[in-house]
Amino acid sequence: MTTFIRTNGISPRTLLADPFFSHVFGDTRVAAPDIRLDVEETGEAFLLRADLPGIAKDQIHVEINDDIVDIRVDFKPVATADAKLLRSERARGEAKRTIRLPAAVDATKADAKHVDGVLTLTLPKLAPTAKRLTVN
Repeated sequence: MTTFIRTNGISPRTLLADPFFSHVFGDTRVAAPDIRLDVEETGEAFLLRADLPGIAKDQIHVEINDDIVDIRVDFKPVATADAKLLRSERARGEAKRTIRLPAAVDATKADAKHVDGVLTLTLPKLAPTAKRLTVN
């Protein structure tokens, strides 16, 4: 037999979500930094777009190693000198995203642009090199 308990809508979860308690005990919930991206392939290159809103160009680090692309950014909070922080929901901290592409990339010809919070990487495919061996 199942017993049902009526709680009038008050549960530990609703108490913790109450603004009064988060103000008294401090709101320790901080959004985890995340890098969302799209990858497209053309005949000669890969096109990678990553959403990085509010990030300055000098906070973006991209590393290319054959077919692996690493993107690392540091989300830094912006503090106002005379203001008291009441609530913080924006992401902070370091975020890293690693993606393996289907083919090797020519890092010397890669291009990166950061416009309106979107990082766009144009990654040309590495031309396949074939070597013919002579059989002795």
